[in-house]
Amino acid sequence: MNYTQALNDLRDGKIDEIEVTPAVFPEFQKAWANFAYQNTIRGIAHPHGKVTYVRSN
Repeated sequence: MNYTQALNDLRDGKIDEIEVTPAVFPEFQKAWANFAYQNTIRGIAHPHGKVTYVRSN
């Protein structure tokens, strides 16, 4: 998955959420570290290391 594009799509309202599991977190983290609009997205932690990212309201 292209997490840079997914983060932009989430910010723009094209998608509702991004689900990230521990297995793909390193790939996601690279995109997140370079994402200039982190304050527009929040993560919701779930059991077993899963995180769902959604637009902040």
